[in-house]
Amino acid sequence: MNEFLNSFFGWPTLILLLIPVAILVRIFVRTSRWSILKVVGITALGTLISSAWLFYASIITNINLGGEWGKAVGQWLAEVIGDSSAFYLLSAGLFIWIILASLDLIISGARYFINKPYIREIIVEVEKEIETEPKPVMDKNPKQKEPKKPQAKEPEELKSLQEYDDLGYFKSPTAAILNARANEIRKVSQAEIQKNIEIIRETLADHHVQVADIKAISGPTVTLYKVYPAKGVKVAAIRNLHEDIAVALESGTIRAHTLTDSVGLEVPNITRSLVPIKSLVSSPEFKESKAELPIAIGSTIDGKTKVFDLTKAPHLLVAGSTNQGKSVGLNVIAASLLYAKRPSELKMIFIDPKGTEFTPYKNLYRHYLAVTTTAASEEDEIDRSIPIQPKDADEVLRALCAEMKERYELLRQAGSCPNIKTYNQKFLDKKLRPDKGHRFLPYIVAVIDEYAQLTLVTSGKPEVRNVSRSITASIISLAQMGRAAGIHMIIATQTPRKDVISGMIKANFPTMISFKVANSTESQVVLDNVGAEKLIGNGDMLFSQNANIERIQCGYIGPEEIKVLTETIGGQRGAQKCYSTPYYLPEVKDEENGSDDGGIVDMKKLDPKFEEAARMIVTTGRASTSYLQTTLGMGFARSARVMSQLEAAGIVGPQDPRSKNREVLVQTLAELDEIIKRFRNQ
Repeated sequence: MNEFLNSFFGWPTLILLLIPVAILVRIFVRTSRWSILKVVGITALGTLISSAWLFYASIITNINLGGEWGKAVGQWLAEVIGDSSAFYLLSAGLFIWIILASLDLIISGARYFINKPYIREIIVEVEKEIETEPKPVMDKNPKQKEPKKPQAKEPEELKSLQEYDDLGYFKSPTAAILNARANEIRKVSQAEIQKNIEIIRETLADHHVQVADIKAISGPTVTLYKVYPAKGVKVAAIRNLHEDIAVALESGTIRAHTLTDSVGLEVPNITRSLVPIKSLVSSPEFKESKAELPIAIGSTIDGKTKVFDLTKAPHLLVAGSTNQGKSVGLNVIAASLLYAKRPSELKMIFIDPKGTEFTPYKNLYRHYLAVTTTAASEEDEIDRSIPIQPKDADEVLRALCAEMKERYELLRQAGSCPNIKTYNQKFLDKKLRPDKGHRFLPYIVAVIDEYAQLTLVTSGKPEVRNVSRSITASIISLAQMGRAAGIHMIIATQTPRKDVISGMIKANFPTMISFKVANSTESQVVLDNVGAEKLIGNGDMLFSQNANIERIQCGYIGPEEIKVLTETIGGQRGAQKCYSTPYYLPEVKDEENGSDDGGIVDMKKLDPKFEEAARMIVTTGRASTSYLQTTLGMGFARSARVMSQLEAAGIVGPQDPRSKNREVLVQTLAELDEIIKRFRNQ
């Protein structure tokens, strides 16, 4: 083969060695197929041109350097355009080929290395430095130009959002990480459906009730049999016989209700199917939803994915007896929101009195969780990120109320912003000024499990009862006013009694989900209707919104899927760069003492990062608690203590209510070294 190529192309055969090199690059570097084809094409073109050009060199050296191909092409060109013109044409072609090949090599190599994460991070940091130091523009003819209007400072929150989106630090999870559970999806056979239709028809005929037709719609858990009464037959006659039909079908319980054109009989399937969360988040109904906060809760009887908008709910009450699917339903709701919204758009609060249901969501601490600022350390902050104790739950709910008040003030100052959606759009259009306190507002969804355990306290110490009353008051306040501010509540209870679900709760939670309950009284409390007591459990539920009740099989997400989902989000590269801290709620002073620590700053126990923070502030000239958080990766509480120590040391000035940044009092590192030395010698 070597002899053949050498005789045909001559010395340019050496260029063809780039082809196996390109293939090896494809294997080890995993470049694109197009890149390989491009290399092969350029190599082949260079070989052909070089072979023809070297034909003329053979005239001087008397050695056939171009091979048979070069000889044939060279002689043909000489006959067509002459020797001189052929030589110049091939020389120009060879020169252009060398330039193109060199540029392609340089550009491809540059792109490969630029796309490396560590190189990309360096570029981002350089770009930030360039942005912070704009070069002055010389005006050669200032008299002829109109003075430019001062441009509003680009919002820091918007910069962060753009950086987050454009550079792709956060990658939304894919459905591929979830379990398909294909072996647990079963369909009702046509033979079973036809058998049940005949039994229903015969049972009604035995009681002298004639029907015009019976149609069936099969779902994952139940099959809906639509019974069309014959002319002159009352609907009540069919509904009153639903228990007799249940006995005839040996199905246990049947839920009967009136439809627009028939009587619906919901009969449990002999073989029931799970509705995996993967099928819900992959469905067109969810992926193509225009809802602000879409939730894929489960599958309807006709097999469609049920998606509702939490912003229109706007708050959700979930009830159900123990082990009927309530906790799984809450996890399905949380998973839907995580798939629908990025961390910049959504923050969540989980309150878990049992201390076992929401633990995996601590993995979302820096990405999605909203927390208070009272933790003693970052470890304590992570541990308390999902409140367990009623006192901690009360603290975070009061802080959320303070957040709501701040947001309403921002909406008022923005003007013509009736809700958070309008406000955020106005902010993204750069019509609001961050130096006036405006910021991008993510939605906040608070999920509270075992609501009764937090609020139903009838005995014990007075402070315990006060905490219970405070929690109830906060929830009602948030439910009444939270919608426009982008705050939505989800509360769940396994004891749906009147003393738990009061009139104020029902009035402010118009959307309800009921899994199977103990009796019709509890069903009446939750739904203002009976039927929840006839559900068959295992995720079978009734969804009520706008006075419409719909039977749905709730989706299923297993503990291993929750773990994988939260770890996939929490363990992403770039998380520390984009979201080094959680979303901090406003600080709420203790009503009993009205203060925290009295303003005492311990300078004998300097924070280990005190010196690093001081040098960074003096070097950059920027001093704020949020700057320490994002740059040094500290929690809010710790960064606030470091800033207080910096103020006590005389490095930064006091907090200015009109500005986020503090004044830097120390101008040189030499002066700073003297201050640090003084505290070291204490």
